[in-house]
Order: sequence, then structure tokens, then C-alpha cells
Amino acid sequence: MARIDEIRRESLTARQQELHDDFLRSRPHKTLSGPFSVLIHVPDIAEPADRLVNYFRKNPKLDRRLIELIILMAVRNATAQYAWSVHEPTALKQGLTQATIDAIRARKRPDFKRDDERLIYDFITELFADNTVSAASFERAKAAFGLEGVIEAISCAGLYGMIGFVLNVFDIPPRLGTPLT
Repeated sequence: MARIDEIRRESLTARQQELHDDFLRSRPHKTLSGPFSVLIHVPDIAEPADRLVNYFRKNPKLDRRLIELIILMAVRNATAQYAWSVHEPTALKQGLTQATIDAIRARKRPDFKRDDERLIYDFITELFADNTVSAASFERAKAAFGLEGVIEAISCAGLYGMIGFVLNVFDIPPRLGTPLT
């Protein structure tokens, strides 16, 4: 049971209503849900968070398949039910295999067929374990993805870690699918 009431547009301030409408224009659902049903209460956080989410959804330098891999890793690390339920089907559409997704769900290392996925997985796994990466890991990632790609990977992991915190603290249930355990 969510720890926050469902958003009713008419009960929002004028600025919140504007953000509400902007958020829904960029999403496939007709009601505000998930982390933005929480964040909208603080527009100065919600607005830049939405810009970052949309950046990773629409304009990343990294392949969207790799972005979804990072997102799944971050939301699995946080056991963020709602975000997993939204991003599992997106990850499939972007080209991750069901076997890779299932391994991440089970907290196991996937048997990667693609080198870029293996490299991102290792980089983000090390980041989560150590809150940094070794010089060797940094150089491998930079050689493969460029400086911008490394910055994107770290920023995406951090953003979705924050989203996981918001979802978990406010007990936002999954939209669909099998719950994470």
C-alpha cells in the first residue's frame, strides 16, 4: 500500500498542474504514477529529475539497450518493484534478452553474448559494490564508451538509485508483472 495518496490534478498548485501535464505528455499512461507521483510534491526536484529521465529515454549517447541494462541493475539493486515492472518490458524491446533480464532478477551474473553488455555490467556492478571503480575498470569503460558514455553510465545508475529510494520509501507498488523478492 502506497504511503502517499493518489495524485488528483485539481488538488495541485498551478506549477504542479503544469508539471503534471508535462509529465503525462511524455509518458504512455493517463495518470501520474510511480516516482513522479511522489516527486511532484517538490517541483524543484521533480522537474530536473524528469529532464534526466527523458534524457536517458530519448537522447543518450550510449545504446538504449545498455541504458536499460543499467536501469535494471540499479532498480534490482534497490529492489524497486515499480521501476522493475516498467523497465523489464522496455529492456526487452531495446534488445536485452530474457535470459539476461532473468539473471539480473535472480541477482546472478548473466551469460552475456555481447561484449558491451558484459563491460557495462562489470562496471556498474563494481560501482555498486565499491561506490567507485578501479583505474583499470575506468580505462576499459572509457576506451569502449568514451568519456561521455562513462558519465552517462554513472549518472544513469545514480538517477535510478535515487528513483529506487523514492519508490521504496513511499511503498509504490509495481504496475504489472512478477514482484521482485
